[in-house]
Amino acid sequence: MARIWVPPRPLSRRALLGAGGLTLGGLFLPSPLAAAVTGAQRRFVFVFCPGGWDQSMVFAPVFSSEVDRDFGDAPASAGGIPYVDSEARPSVRRFFEAWAARTCVVNGWNVPSVAHEVCTRLTMTGTVTASQDDWVSIVANGAGPEVPMPNVLLDGPLFPNLYPTASVRLGTNGQLSALLTGEASARSTLRANAPSASSEALSDALLRRRLDRYTQRHLVGTGATVGAATRIALDRAEVLRGYADELEYRSEDALTAGVTTILACFELGLARTATLAYGTGGNGAWDTHSDNRVQDTLYEALFAALCDLCDGLDASPGSHGGTLLDETCIVVLSEMGRTPLYNSAAGKDHWPYTSALFIGSGVRGGQVVGEYADDLTGQPIDIATGAPSASGEVLYPGHLGATILALADIDPGPWVPEGSGRTIEAVLE
Repeated sequence: MARIWVPPRPLSRRALLGAGGLTLGGLFLPSPLAAAVTGAQRRFVFVFCPGGWDQSMVFAPVFSSEVDRDFGDAPASAGGIPYVDSEARPSVRRFFEAWAARTCVVNGWNVPSVAHEVCTRLTMTGTVTASQDDWVSIVANGAGPEVPMPNVLLDGPLFPNLYPTASVRLGTNGQLSALLTGEASARSTLRANAPSASSEALSDALLRRRLDRYTQRHLVGTGATVGAATRIALDRAEVLRGYADELEYRSEDALTAGVTTILACFELGLARTATLAYGTGGNGAWDTHSDNRVQDTLYEALFAALCDLCDGLDASPGSHGGTLLDETCIVVLSEMGRTPLYNSAAGKDHWPYTSALFIGSGVRGGQVVGEYADDLTGQPIDIATGAPSASGEVLYPGHLGATILALADIDPGPWVPEGSGRTIEAVLE
């Protein structure tokens, strides 16, 4: 088995920025002109908003008698993208004014369910079949064995099948960092202090010997799979110990901490993709069956974090002479939308039509693909142009998945069954 690539000795983020950054290939000196990255070189950030956001508050500027909205909502436009503006959500305006040219909004795609669990699996895999890997795991697996953490999982849904080792979970309370530094061992009632470097080395050597014997006894089947996964985990741990301080992630301020951690992992070349969720707990904070205006606060925090993420990526040198934003595609989505009309509790219930954002590398920005009717139902479109078309296609999760895989230079064919969705060519630059 190929060993995990060992990056150069880690630098602090401040020193890293001053030195010009790190990439998946180690230290680099950026060239004066940015070269376009291929899909296979592209990084990804997936931001998932569980519970079902109200698409009418930002993405769908539909002002009709069939859509209930707050009196402060107003139609606005920036960089070719129409959106819904409000004084309660200034960061939405700030984001589109700064990054509309790098952003494509996909409106009106249909998740054919209104159950959270079903919609989440459909959104992330395109099917309810448990044997299908999610888009994140498929893309992350393409990073190859030289990347210590193909997908750094801060929080959010994953459905791996063939690629269970593609993601490394940091833990919302810094569990991975504590394991790597020995802090977790020090907390144990059986051990008063963290293990020494020499004792760690002895333990690792013993564990590897036992693992080698185990895998020799199980050359095929489940035992072989477990052995291979354990070997990958050991190799990753060996590499990541030197980066434990950079991998600190705690969920008290999930968005701020998540953005900082994602930037550090990309700058250090430790990951190809990152997954972050915002608004977790139960079915998700976005599940506003009462007091729908809670989503003002959620959208404000989300778009403030997206501004920080784009600013940080754009300020960090990439490996091809441009910035990390030139090499990173950000996908922001929720598993469903919300009904156009308020219920009796001033909330909105589950709705199968929703929106998504594609930002950054590989994206044809400054546009909206897809359209809502006056009752917030998604309309068929020409997937080549993104324009509404009576003879076009209604968008489904398979369309989004095929588009994500195409951005990663992965053939969607084996992953998106025929008839369940095609690449939305209008999204691609």
